[in-house]
Amino acid sequence: MSVSPFYHREQEIVDLNHLTRAEGPALVLVYGRRRVGKTWLLHHWAERSGLPTFYWMAPRTTADNVRTDLVRELWQWESPEREVETAPRYDNWNDVFRAMRRVAGDRRMNIILDEFPWAVESDPSLPSRLQAAWDTTFRDSRARLFISGSHISALEALLKSDAPLFGRMTGKLYVPPFQFTEITPFIPRYSPEQRLAVYAAIGGIPDYLRRWNDRASLMENIREIFLSDLSPFRNEADVLVSDVLRRDSPDYEAILAAVARGHHELADISTATLIAKDRTASVLATLVELRLVEKRIRASIPVDRHDKARYARYYLADPFLRFYYRMVEPNRSFLSQQIYEPVLRNFKEQLRPFVAAAFEELCRMWTLAQGRAGKLPFTPEFVGSDWHGGEAQADVVAVNWREAQVMIGEAKWGTAPVDYSVYTALTERAQKVLAHMPNPRTWTVRLALFARQSFTPAVIAAAKRDNTLLLTFAQMIADLEKTSGRRSVR
Repeated sequence: MSVSPFYHREQEIVDLNHLTRAEGPALVLVYGRRRVGKTWLLHHWAERSGLPTFYWMAPRTTADNVRTDLVRELWQWESPEREVETAPRYDNWNDVFRAMRRVAGDRRMNIILDEFPWAVESDPSLPSRLQAAWDTTFRDSRARLFISGSHISALEALLKSDAPLFGRMTGKLYVPPFQFTEITPFIPRYSPEQRLAVYAAIGGIPDYLRRWNDRASLMENIREIFLSDLSPFRNEADVLVSDVLRRDSPDYEAILAAVARGHHELADISTATLIAKDRTASVLATLVELRLVEKRIRASIPVDRHDKARYARYYLADPFLRFYYRMVEPNRSFLSQQIYEPVLRNFKEQLRPFVAAAFEELCRMWTLAQGRAGKLPFTPEFVGSDWHGGEAQADVVAVNWREAQVMIGEAKWGTAPVDYSVYTALTERAQKVLAHMPNPRTWTVRLALFARQSFTPAVIAAAKRDNTLLLTFAQMIADLEKTSGRRSVR
């Protein structure tokens, strides 16, 4: 099915209109993951604005070449009949911004500087130069200047209190991947279970989803889109990671691969990679900052102690990277020989636990969404999971510390109805989780069971007796579709 490049971006359009509503100048940061659709969004919005729009994507080259490229693009945009070789050359950013201001004149105009971090990489003084130009050269203009890129942490750094552009931004717009319930129009012929398998492998990245053929199987699509020599995404993970890391260090790749293979604690990651523990901790901190890795803290630890919490667990933050480092990267020798079947067979064997992990995340997403919508017995301050050594494992834990209320849940992706033994195990796990929380006797506890399909009559009777929440996959989807609205502007 063909889906518009601007599908489900209505809120982002509204947000961009809001950020540029004033008559004076506007400086807006637009950022998000590679292939999430930032550039298409900006082009679409700019076209709808009806205003003249200058677009430039920064090349990855030297500072002189970056300035030259920008001036040449601006020179030809202003007068397309000009020869690019006749464009002036400037040896500083002040002259470049003055030229940009001259072209803008007194009219309302959109100026989009895409992949801005690449330009900053070539000249770290660029944010300071832009700040000076914004305070003086553009002060009385009507230009709308957009800074965009995929290096999320580098762009967010521009907003920190010690950054040159702090206080100058009109606002920032984060363009998120689609949520699970938003991918249906891309693959409408797939069942909900099949869609979850797709989501587990590639997440909600529209550029991947548009390539998906829902008349073919999951494995056929994986082979065609991500394994084949003909695919533009064959080395996608390498490009995605290198765009963000900006460094050539095997430590980063090794640690990403170890986390993907199921090593989630610092000591285990260090042992698996043979990298010293201090170095592993340093690399993990960088990967967390870059949003390639997610640091999870036990839900039973108070929120105000999260920064100091020990024994955190680390997970790849991007579904596609989980898929790649688990299924593609270890099999490069096969793929280089165009031998696909062992890779696909391995993925098929691991598919169920792979999707089960995605189902657990969906259960936490449902809990968070229901809490925000006021449809739980309390509003959670934190939603996560919990563990303590090898004794207690809770897939879903929602906590309100001020009210001493907690919901503890278990997610089951099996096809058989969830039976009473699972219910009993949940009550035991809940007690173990509670035992590690402050003043365990004072808490109001609510249990929840999440099932792929159904529950046995014994479980239904026990849940009614104990006021336990029972949710099926279908019910969760219906609830999430009602609460999928999101705000992305800050």
